[in-house]
Amino acid sequence: MLEIEPDWVSAAATFFAGIATIAAAFTAIFAYRLQRAMAVSRQQILKGDNLLKNIQSLIATFADIHATAKQDWSPDRTEKLRSLSEDIRYTETVIKSLNPAIGAKVEEWRISSDSQGDSIPRIVDYILGGAGAIIGDKYDSFLFSKASELRKIQDEMFKEIGA
Repeated sequence: MLEIEPDWVSAAATFFAGIATIAAAFTAIFAYRLQRAMAVSRQQILKGDNLLKNIQSLIATFADIHATAKQDWSPDRTEKLRSLSEDIRYTETVIKSLNPAIGAKVEEWRISSDSQGDSIPRIVDYILGGAGAIIGDKYDSFLFSKASELRKIQDEMFKEIGA
């Protein structure tokens, strides 16, 4: 009968315990990395969700500006247009904090002028809100073109979130 040396049994047990310890350490490292990746993914999803909500809020606010601009002049209308314009600037700031690239596009959308020199601050704050002008075909076309640009920014945001 074969006799087993107790020293060899002890050495083998120690060797296998060392292997198990190393395996447990690798498992812990991989579990930590997976947990971190999941946390980053969760943050990106939440950030993307908040970005989407704010872009949609911006679109809704701009649509409200367009609808309000078609109403007859009144002090309430003027105040509402000014308030909506402030909402656009605030939402732009939030979007910049969530995604600086999309935020820069929103800022450019808001302040850029068309070929006639019209921009959102000029039309909404000064002409419609300040001077109390009623929307006409010229301003209606301008607001529709800006709404189209905003939809393009939203499409770019969807592409960026999906990437």
